Amino acid sequence: MKLTFLGTGAGEGYPGLWCRCPHCDYARRHGGKNLRANSCAVIDERVLLDVGPACFDNAARFGVDLTGVTSLLVTHPHEDHLYLPHLLWRRTDEANLALPYREKLSCGGPRFTPLPMLTVYGNAYTMKALAASVDGDEQLRMRMEEIHEGVSVEAEGGYRVTPVRGNHGGPKGFSHSYVIKKDGKTILYALDTGTFDDDMLELLKRFRYNLIVMEGTTGLNEQYGGHMCLENNKKMLAFFRENGCLAEGCEMYLTHMSPHWCPPHDWYEAIAQAEGVKLAYDGFTVEV
Repeated sequence: MKLTFLGTGAGEGYPGLWCRCPHCDYARRHGGKNLRANSCAVIDERVLLDVGPACFDNAARFGVDLTGVTSLLVTHPHEDHLYLPHLLWRRTDEANLALPYREKLSCGGPRFTPLPMLTVYGNAYTMKALAASVDGDEQLRMRMEEIHEGVSVEAEGGYRVTPVRGNHGGPKGFSHSYVIKKDGKTILYALDTGTFDDDMLELLKRFRYNLIVMEGTTGLNEQYGGHMCLENNKKMLAFFRENGCLAEGCEMYLTHMSPHWCPPHDWYEAIAQAEGVKLAYDGFTVEV
């Protein structure tokens, strides 16, 4: 599986949209890996992990084609992870797609090409957000499937997906991470988790991971607001190591980084690496 990070920032982005703190100013001045859009990733151009506001812009920048995506795994319905307007742009009258290109021009519609059916997986809170906006519109070529922690689903393309409940504030079950398996390889994509409950730690122990992606939102600060800090990232890595969950060569990459607790990439990379974890950045690709 090949995972590409289409965004690695937290909700406010990096730099923060309305912020001129030293970290944000540095990111603006130096650019490159210091600039982070809202977190989003894609596996094999088939499985989209959240759909953030900038994911299609970054996909175009990095040469990633999202038109063939058949599964969307939504961690939770906050707008930086589920940007509903992007899904609405799938709408078109399928009857017009067979027309010659010149004739299509007079028909309008946001797309002129056919799309595969997209299955959107998410918890009950995600399903509620979708139902209020996009559910039932056949022109979108989408279907919804509610997930439940610990209950695996078979996504198109041979991906076996197991949801893991997080603690991102709000009601229980508001956020979910995903364990994705294919061809004997396993990826954990864990965003907006907070610390995991004991039953979810037991669930996580069942797998042996080739790649771990984990939110590092609050960085050098202590735990805050249903997110992970570097200290707890280290504790989770130790937990996986102690329970024999790390396949040979497995690395933990941090994503979903806030500018107010995570220094710019240029500074933070060495700090994280000294603690045994690595920093993802927008456009970075890793294959397992």
